[in-house]
Amino acid sequence: MSATGPIQPSFGAPQFPPAFRSFAVVDGQEPMAAAVAAVAGGEGGAGDLFWSTDTDQAAAAFVLEPEVPLSRAIQMAPVLMVAIGDALGAIGPPALAITFRWPLTVLANGGAVGGVFVAVPDGVVPSQVPGTLIVGFNLAVESAAGDGEPGHHPDSTALHEEGCGDLDRTVLVEAVARHFLAWIDSWLQDGFSTVRQSWMSRAYDLERPVKLALAGGNRAGTMIGLDEDGSLLLEAGRSIDAVPLVDAVEPCR
Repeated sequence: MSATGPIQPSFGAPQFPPAFRSFAVVDGQEPMAAAVAAVAGGEGGAGDLFWSTDTDQAAAAFVLEPEVPLSRAIQMAPVLMVAIGDALGAIGPPALAITFRWPLTVLANGGAVGGVFVAVPDGVVPSQVPGTLIVGFNLAVESAAGDGEPGHHPDSTALHEEGCGDLDRTVLVEAVARHFLAWIDSWLQDGFSTVRQSWMSRAYDLERPVKLALAGGNRAGTMIGLDEDGSLLLEAGRSIDAVPLVDAVEPCR
């Protein structure tokens, strides 16, 4: 299988751990879409990593072949989130605060800077083992053209606006891939417990009221944490409800 596009000459190609087989995705295309297409065409498999050559963003998608039901395999989404948090904690400035908004949003100093995405084959229900699971991420490195001055959109941001001017796409995707691999190993060895603790340490909405628009209806309450499966725990009145992660994630198909 050949790469989907040329590497931009002004930035070196990322160097990934040997566990991954990497493919470049040209500007204007998204790694998640490229990974989904490769798997659908019978060309993609476990360990494939698709990364964007776009220098305004750090984006990549990882193809996995789970051995557990979707209800548990979906935990790869928060696994990738904590990998992003650790990667930016290691290479970003000390003042950079990376937090998470359940289920899949990554924030930098309180503004949305990116998130995580999931793709599963059509027709797979939570109790079934999916043949593949694709998880990906996108982090804004620089504001898109036409966005105006920093702070023009207070709910969103880019890493360069948050003091990360020394970081580029290559450094970011390399760091996230390394930390993701390490967190997958931790998940395989210890289950979701350690992932849950790390995710909770960066939970933006902890002890705050949240509102969720889900396919099965709206949910609201005070976020009191995650359970051992990654479900969101909401306190509403005298009751505590668990919102399964698989119900809140809209898979890319």
